[in-house]
Amino acid sequence: MLKKRICEMKRDMRKFDCELKHKNLKGVTLMSVLTVTVENKVGKIILNNPPLNILEMAHLQEIEDAVKRLDEDDNVSVIYFTMAQQKNGKIFSAGMDLDEMLATQKEENGIEEYCRVSKRNYSCFYFAKKPVVYVYDGIVRGGGCEMSLFADVRIAGEKLNLALPEIGIGIIPGGGGTQTLQRLIGQSRAKALIYTGSTLNAEQAKEFGLVHEVFPSETLQEKAIEFAEKMAQNSPQGLQAAKRAINQGSNLEISEALPFETKVFVENFATEDAKEGIRAFKEKRRPVFKNK
Repeated sequence: MLKKRICEMKRDMRKFDCELKHKNLKGVTLMSVLTVTVENKVGKIILNNPPLNILEMAHLQEIEDAVKRLDEDDNVSVIYFTMAQQKNGKIFSAGMDLDEMLATQKEENGIEEYCRVSKRNYSCFYFAKKPVVYVYDGIVRGGGCEMSLFADVRIAGEKLNLALPEIGIGIIPGGGGTQTLQRLIGQSRAKALIYTGSTLNAEQAKEFGLVHEVFPSETLQEKAIEFAEKMAQNSPQGLQAAKRAINQGSNLEISEALPFETKVFVENFATEDAKEGIRAFKEKRRPVFKNK
């Protein structure tokens, strides 16, 4: 059953990839629960799966494929992910499909494969070359929360209610949550949240450093897009170099991280974008970056 599911996912992925190649993401691309658009150098992905935005494996595969395509699109500097609010704005995502997870037990090593694939899907945000902004509001549980932890920047609405509640049913977060959360807010806070399944509201999440900014729910998407577009005005080469230096450097000892930063700096300094940026600064004008 799991093997059949994976085959179906691969088939859907090839179909989605083909559609994106033909449209080049300049208009609106619809595929199942996803809407993908590109405007002002921001590649926007919206998931809409009423009534609770439950995350099925096929959805995660579509998200990963969309991210990879946007990551290679020269019209995109920043990737933006969100979900359509459900239940009159109360729910962002109820997390993974528990029935689908349980069904994997019928196959040998099924649950292990389920975890492996979901981690690969979620981590596409982290491993993308371009910065990923994750925008959420309302109730966010389990997988919807874990996915956000792989993004570069998280922006929340004032009604955010965030939790990894898996401990309450006798399991642990299996989509990378135990590893990513501690890296973002520290071990002590991560342990307290995971051991109890406690919730965080928007202001607590901001205080913990998990969320960069909190906006009123009514203006969240507008303000978050403004933030992403402001980011996208910068050099694509510079943004990618900064992400690479931070993400890869954070896994190194400081004695190795500093030379690594130098390596990335030197490579970036030699780009046409860097030369244009410095030239524009000296000439007191706005730079015209060309992603070269």
